[in-house]
Amino acid sequence: MSTLVFLEHNGDAIQKGALGVLSKAVSLDPDTAAVLIGSGVSGLAATAAKYGAKRVLVADDASLEAPLPQPRVDVISSLVTVQGFDTVLFAASVLASDVAGGLSARLDAGLNWDLGDLASDGGTLVGKRSALGDTIVADVGWTTGPKIGLVRAGAFEPVESAGEGTVENVAVSLE
Repeated sequence: MSTLVFLEHNGDAIQKGALGVLSKAVSLDPDTAAVLIGSGVSGLAATAAKYGAKRVLVADDASLEAPLPQPRVDVISSLVTVQGFDTVLFAASVLASDVAGGLSARLDAGLNWDLGDLASDGGTLVGKRSALGDTIVADVGWTTGPKIGLVRAGAFEPVESAGEGTVENVAVSLE
């Protein structure tokens, strides 16, 4: 599994839900990478590394200052294509939902949403989703790749790790 987690931020803080998804992803794939996209976000990379990201990919550009989904789709789709990520995870929010949907359309990829948990079954990612008024939990998978998952808000608590990730600046090319 090659996993990338989108770290949404507000000002100078990464959203708690995004850090929770990062922590869960690292527990399933220790080589998980995280991506920070925006203007003036380089200073947040150390926080991402504290929560277990092996690599923190930083797209820091003035053209990304406004929290618009389409430029974020451009950056993430380029990373998936060039670096070969097979899984992209998001913590649910309005922006993340728009980015995940746009990324799914751009890459012709499968998207599962409202996931309450994630698991690995023999190296294959399995999403867990509540159904029938939360009376059962259904396992969901993906038939196309890359696998895109939108995790329910508050599903995971962030867990700091002793890891130290590397920071890589990525070129920004908007379509």
